[in-house]
Amino acid sequence: MMTTKKLLSSMVVLGFMTAAGQVQAGCEDAPFGTQSFTICKVWPAYDDQTIVVTSTFKPDSADANNDGGNVDLELGLIQSSSSKRLASYRKKDAYYSDAVAYEGLAIDTARYKLTPDDRAFGIRSNFEHSSSVAPYHKTELALYLKQGDTLRPVLEGLVISTGRGEWDGHCAGQGEETQRTVDIGKTLHNGFADLVVSSTVTVTENFVVGEECQDTSKTSKTTRVTLSYDGKHYVVPEALKG
Repeated sequence: MMTTKKLLSSMVVLGFMTAAGQVQAGCEDAPFGTQSFTICKVWPAYDDQTIVVTSTFKPDSADANNDGGNVDLELGLIQSSSSKRLASYRKKDAYYSDAVAYEGLAIDTARYKLTPDDRAFGIRSNFEHSSSVAPYHKTELALYLKQGDTLRPVLEGLVISTGRGEWDGHCAGQGEETQRTVDIGKTLHNGFADLVVSSTVTVTENFVVGEECQDTSKTSKTTRVTLSYDGKHYVVPEALKG
């Protein structure tokens, strides 16, 4: 009988083999709401390199009515032309899915140039609680840097978007949406550029006027927080965490 460790290893290898084929055919994102999948994306910053991500959902029990479970994360950097693995990273139980469900992830290849010689890529993980009266969703950003044959997380748990609200199920209620962007700062700490996180919050209120449902919204002024590298990772304040 194949052990759990060997089974997971075989799944990872299969995922990378699948991704290698996708590199030739064109990488595709997994559909929203998919929990187990392998996706890949060509890294524009580097010729002949492709980022591969495998997400493996492990349910808490065999009960089909139980949606809870953990998600293992496997990252890889491969040579596009040969499918040779250049670097990898694995994190067991990287995410947990329950009432706020893990809805998949996407590869982010924005210009995260942290040092003159080092560029990171991002993973954006999505979570959602579907409800007509108390909806909630969030997206978290993590950044990974290639060091030798490993991919090292240098930023984890930064919430870059979130939304929540309370509604009567028909019209009346109030919601709040937060959107954040990450830019490379001009200052350095421990040899790494600071990250400047800009946030805006939009509050929307719905109300009934006669027989119509109307709404008003107000967006706050942009606020900025600087994240500094402490020698191992970027320190994320509690207010910006998931």
